[in-house]
Order: sequence, then C-alpha cells, then structure tokens
Amino acid sequence: MASVNILDFEILTSLGDAKQTISSLLESKSGISSKEIEVRIPYYAFKDKVEQNQESIYALLQNIVAKIVRKLDKEDRKSTAVLIGTSQIDWNLVDAINASAYEYKKKPYGSQKLSIDSYAKSLSREFGLNEFTMSINTACTSSANALLEAKNLINAGVFQKAIVVGLEVFSPIMSSGFYSMDLISKDLPKPFDLQRDGLVLGEAVGAILLGKDESLWSIEGGFSNCNSQTITAVSSSGEECVEVMQNALTNSALHVEDITALKAHGTGSLSNDLAEINAIKKLFCKSIKFTALKPYIGHTIGASGVVEIAMLQECIDQGFLPKTLFCEKPILIDFAPLKEHEKCESGVFMCNYFGFGGNNTSLIIKKSDA
Repeated sequence: MASVNILDFEILTSLGDAKQTISSLLESKSGISSKEIEVRIPYYAFKDKVEQNQESIYALLQNIVAKIVRKLDKEDRKSTAVLIGTSQIDWNLVDAINASAYEYKKKPYGSQKLSIDSYAKSLSREFGLNEFTMSINTACTSSANALLEAKNLINAGVFQKAIVVGLEVFSPIMSSGFYSMDLISKDLPKPFDLQRDGLVLGEAVGAILLGKDESLWSIEGGFSNCNSQTITAVSSSGEECVEVMQNALTNSALHVEDITALKAHGTGSLSNDLAEINAIKKLFCKSIKFTALKPYIGHTIGASGVVEIAMLQECIDQGFLPKTLFCEKPILIDFAPLKEHEKCESGVFMCNYFGFGGNNTSLIIKKSDA
C-alpha cells in the first residue's frame, strides 16, 4: 500500500484546541468533568456546550473544516474531498422517536429526511470542495476507518486530497446505553489497570488533511475488519486484535521490530483492555513502548481515530511520548503503559482502535527525520 502524507490537522477536545490540549498533556492534566443522564456520570465535555441539534453540530464541523480549508487555494479545494467519521445518530430519527414513542410527548411529526451524510455534502458545497463525500459510522473506529478509506481513494486517483473529520458530541441516548450495560466508570478511566471499572465518554472534533504533498508525517498503511466473539466485544485472548495489527504491518511492508511505539485503544473497560493487552503481548513478544490517550480527553468514540492521531503527532513534534494517566497496577507487569513522558522526536507508530461490536482497526503512521 502506497503511503499518503498527513499535511495538516486541527482538533478541539475537552482540554481546548491542539495547543491547549498538548500543554495539558505535558502537565498531566485531565479534562474530566460530568454530565447528567439518569444519574450524574463522569464525562469529558467541551468547555463551551454544544446543543443537541443539527445546526449546532454543523457549526462545530464548519469551524474545524474552515481552519483547514483556509490554507488551500481554489484549485486545491476542487480536488479535496470530505470524509466524516462519527458515531452520531441521525437527529431527525431522534425527533421522530420522541414524537411518537412516548404517550405524553405524542404530536404530529414531519421528517425533513436528512441524514448524517448531509453534513459532508453541506461542507463540500460551502467551501467549494470536491463533490465526493463519504460518512462512516462504525462506532469507535469511525474516523480511523475514514482515514484508511481516504488513503485508499487518494492512491486510486479519485481525488488529490481529503479532509477527514472525526466528530463526537454528548448524546444522552448513547451515554444511557453505555450506562445501562454497566460500561461507564464510577470516577476515572484506568486503562490497563487491575482496578479499572469502565470507560468515560468524551466530546471532540478534529480534522486531518491528507495528500501527496511533501510532509514529514505519513500514513503508511492499516487494516480494518469486523470480527467479535460477542455482539459487544472480541475474545479475551485478543486473537482478533492480533489479526488486525499483523495485517496492518503486512499492508505497510513493516515488521514488529520496526514499530517505535504504540498508541493503544485503552478504554479502561474490563473486556476491551484485557483483549488488547493480550494481543499486544502476543504480537510483540518483547516489551513495547505504548500509551493510551483517553484518560486525558475521554473515549471520543467516532472522533477518536482522527483526534488521537493528531494528538500523538503534536506530542512527537514537541519531542515526547505522553505517559498514561491513572494506571497504577498494570494487568501485565511486563507490558505496562508509559508511566512518564519519554523523549521521542520521530519514528513509526501503530495506532489501535478496537471498538464496540467487533469493529477493529489498526493504522500505522510515520514521522521521518527532519
């Protein structure tokens, strides 16, 4: 698989923009707060609330894409496509359910027949971008899969560049669903810790510009599949995760010894962490440097692919691999996430996304020496 370069990125998390987010990482600060559903749960929320309607969500997307687009000339824009990875559900569907499912709320309902993909179409028209758009909703792997798909389409010559957007905003429905399955932590996400008790969701939006122009950063390759032991998880042995990571290496013409460090999915949930750490041990055999970023910004579900890669890039550009917060007693002593920031300025990095329903993706990114 031919590599595609990472030309630019923008993010917004519970910690702020890219500069504010990385500054907080350096100081080991977490952006955790809380939200109210049936009960009050821990949550990584934007500092400025985003309302639960299409107009507010579109404005969030509009702002992040505008920061990328303003650096492109008119001709570049015509050959630049928009792909969105998100787990956001269709708000018109939510309106329809609310209008008809509950006796005390029943009222006439007229659907506008809009879909999540309408965001991408609107962004394309507004900014004069290529007419090709795509929206991907594969839970936690949504924007990671969008990056992989954009890479393939650029190499196929469908368009020259792509803006890949990852989006996640607070959803009472999603949060209630995770809470009902007893997957939400009581206080903090503790990736790979023996005392972990669940994940903590978070809001984020990010955009990465891909293309063939010169850059130190590239996506070397990746692999995605959908394979799970149950409807929610892979097997505790992690065999499905091993398959994805090994195929990502093969598709990138790389071997395990080529990997400088790994960005783990690291949700803090009981089953997901166990499967991933067992997979890491099986694939790498010897210890590998790895970290998890969710303790800083939460599990941003559909946005995590784009946002966590952008965060990792910015950390490496500033010369360090970030440590993992809240892991005091690791599941495996010999395979524990970084306890301290570690100097790192370039290398090859594997980025894992092992999601709900068995959607599993591994991407490999590289920063060449300047």
